[in-house]
Amino acid sequence: MNRYISLIFAVAFFCLATAYASSNSVPPETFVPPVGAFDIPDTAPETVITANRLSLKDGIALLEGAVNMKRENETLTCGKAIVSNEPRWMLASITPRVYRKENIDERKVIQELNLEAKNIYANDVEGKLNASSSVYVRVEERSWDLASFTWAVITSDDLLAFRESERVIFSGNVKFRDDESYGEGNRLDYAQKLGLVILSGNAYMEVKELNPDTGKKEPRILKGNVITYNTTTKEAVSE
Repeated sequence: MNRYISLIFAVAFFCLATAYASSNSVPPETFVPPVGAFDIPDTAPETVITANRLSLKDGIALLEGAVNMKRENETLTCGKAIVSNEPRWMLASITPRVYRKENIDERKVIQELNLEAKNIYANDVEGKLNASSSVYVRVEERSWDLASFTWAVITSDDLLAFRESERVIFSGNVKFRDDESYGEGNRLDYAQKLGLVILSGNAYMEVKELNPDTGKKEPRILKGNVITYNTTTKEAVSE
């Protein structure tokens, strides 16, 4: 998501220059376009951005109406996006939605992610992404042979994600559900590299565990200040 920021001005440079000239009342006959503005590239652009309107003021680009940003396996859509080049950041609002689909070769799965919120803010310098409020995240995974399918949904008031550590923090009215479990709490920490979900603050969780006597999975309820849930083994421990 934050990679959109580093490419927006490269893709829209000519449009931004034109908008800047218009805002400063430069006569069309005296406006000189950027060097290479009409060159045809040898390869397709890495990022394609479309919108109904684009304007520029004080180094800030404003995209409005049916904003659509596509790059490789990522798509961001929204009604309004404010973008800064120095420092690099982006604020998307009016029903923003991020969709990502990728192959994870080491696990032989296809992963799809949907993120929705009232506002989505990405800071490329800090490597952080914030979303608030009414945060909704859905992750689906399918094995390459289509033999298995798993999913998880998390809702909360706020989201904070860190690029380098691949850590995500959900806070405020957190609810978590996957194909076998359901949980609630004031906060949820997700460590992607470890495959752990940590619910804290009045934490509650319902899981299904195998009963060795019957050989069937049976529901189990956990309560505590902290509940740790392994997304791979589906095991949970409360403190």
